[in-house]
Amino acid sequence: MSRRNYPYSDSSLLEWGDTTAEHLKADIKAFSAFDKKLNQDFLTTLEKMVDNALAEGGDNINLAQLRQKTEVVEEAMQACQKYFKRLKYWVLDAFPGKKAIQKQFGIGGFTKIKDNQTKMIQYMEGLKDTIKQYYIELEKAGAPAELLDQSQVLAETLRVANKEQEQKKGTRTVDTADRVERLNNLHAILRKINAAADNVFEDQAAKRELYRPPSRNTSGNDTIEE
Repeated sequence: MSRRNYPYSDSSLLEWGDTTAEHLKADIKAFSAFDKKLNQDFLTTLEKMVDNALAEGGDNINLAQLRQKTEVVEEAMQACQKYFKRLKYWVLDAFPGKKAIQKQFGIGGFTKIKDNQTKMIQYMEGLKDTIKQYYIELEKAGAPAELLDQSQVLAETLRVANKEQEQKKGTRTVDTADRVERLNNLHAILRKINAAADNVFEDQAAKRELYRPPSRNTSGNDTIEE
């Protein structure tokens, strides 16, 4: 689990970093005189950190990509639900009164499957073999061959969509954890600059205030589960 080390939002932290870098341009000589490590190279590194964090756009890109993957899964699930409805007609026509065979096709238990991705994948994978087992009887009843053959395509489509969705969930978690680590590093640097400013501008309260952190905002205390 990655936790933010700062009690305010990411945007507030980045705004602090951006303004601090701008103020530091004018005061870099004073800071360097106090601590030689706080030099032009240090300022350049700080600017790059802020620029990169602003450019990556936070979690918005990952979230948009995940939503796209989720939409594909939802479409695949709906296609499977519609397929079952069509197939059910022909199963009941081919095997009237044969509850055991009907059960093999999911009739009577599909409501427990239709909204669960994992169960739907398992059902569709098994359905391919069930259709193969009773293919001749279904075809004799008038079930279109293209309908009977479609189950394999639907099963594969749903399985791939589900895997891609789960993969995106995982990469989003990793990306967010990496981002939080980078922002924590930025926060540590800004705290160091603030501490230095207390000494550099010991007798200049207005200058010290330029380097102060933003007001606390507990909504920024997010955690990311890995």
